[in-house]
Amino acid sequence: MFHTISLSKSDPTPLYIQLASELAKLIQGNFLTQGMKLPTIRFLSKQLCINRDTVVSAYKLLENQGLVESHIGKGTYISTHPISTTTTLPLDSISQICCSHIGVPKTFFPSSLCLDLATEIVKKENWEAFNDPLYRERHLLKSTVSNFLKQLGIPHHYAQVRIIKTMDQFLLDLFKDSPKTGICVEAIRDLSWSCYLRSLGAKIYETPLTAEGIDLNILEKHLHTGNIAYIFITSQLQNPTGLCYSKNCKNQLVELAKRYNCTIIDDITYASFMYDSPIPFYEDDAPIIYIHQFSKLYLPYMNYTFAILPLAFIKRLRDPIECSFNERLLRHYLSSSELKTIEHTILMAYKEHYALLSDALKQLPIRLTIHNGGAFFWLRVPIKQYDILCQYLLEHEIIISPGDLFSTTSLKGYFRLSITHLDSSQIYQVIQVLRNFFITL
Repeated sequence: MFHTISLSKSDPTPLYIQLASELAKLIQGNFLTQGMKLPTIRFLSKQLCINRDTVVSAYKLLENQGLVESHIGKGTYISTHPISTTTTLPLDSISQICCSHIGVPKTFFPSSLCLDLATEIVKKENWEAFNDPLYRERHLLKSTVSNFLKQLGIPHHYAQVRIIKTMDQFLLDLFKDSPKTGICVEAIRDLSWSCYLRSLGAKIYETPLTAEGIDLNILEKHLHTGNIAYIFITSQLQNPTGLCYSKNCKNQLVELAKRYNCTIIDDITYASFMYDSPIPFYEDDAPIIYIHQFSKLYLPYMNYTFAILPLAFIKRLRDPIECSFNERLLRHYLSSSELKTIEHTILMAYKEHYALLSDALKQLPIRLTIHNGGAFFWLRVPIKQYDILCQYLLEHEIIISPGDLFSTTSLKGYFRLSITHLDSSQIYQVIQVLRNFFITL
């Protein structure tokens, strides 16, 4: 039965919502009956060729809707309580306003851009556009990527740059590079990387966040074990909470990394979305690997991530990039005026929407705990109103990301509200729905 579930990675709707929708259809069509046990997370992720965290998130969403019940150590079962069609909306009908997806929609990238770039390359290089026997193109590409990253204010040499096509392979190479198996991570985070590292045999040490950044006291207790190889963080507009690390926290974090001989891995993808504040980076000799998921923002049709390695890692980590036609397209795109136009358009559109929604949230007739994320908001409502609000949003076809999707423990009351897939009319609609909800309380 479950092999018939169809998921599309080209659909902007997050995979976990697509999966939850498909399972909801089976439940509400009585193909899955009350009390029936759902497949294990491991089995379903293997069956559908998706990340285990996608299944976890889908099950949590179904549980929030009252469609399933989770029992620790036993599994997830179809709810034995009667499901009212007036209070639980089928998940396949809630795709109108997507406030859960953090990537940039493909509508910013016209197909004419691809045609123009490809035509330019072929006209200039002819058949040589498909071959790079002397690695000249690879050096040019790394230099171009380096220039792009320098715009963010990170001093480095182009030899420190790596172009990553498969993030899983890069993480595997990092894991193999160290005899230590411990990885420190933020306690509220995107779970995908740590889930993959755990599957490789890594021991994950979760560390809480404070208003300044990662909790340094608890972090040092983990580091004191002597088993920590890497500290995974997102210091700029921390995903998903919107918190940014203070300069003091960053300086102390670097000192701890040096003292305990471990490496910081900092995801700086959303650093450009710090609209009103300068980006405080680290000292030049800090043991830090910077990660920028370029395709997540500016090239959604491909899958490129850029990394800046510390000098000590240049010879230790291989540089496997080979320049096919796709890499030539990437280089020309990075050097093009079109990228600058697209980047400016995205930043200005999100800045406008962000300011609009930010002002509206502050004026709601109930006090919300708000952290600013540039492209999203991390919100907290009183726990007694949380379930009612989630249901109300679903009934008005607004999808949010519950806090539980970003933590291995319960985060009742928290949710992330993304603006990346919203236009102006949808922003106003979200504002009106939230205002109506809190007025009626």
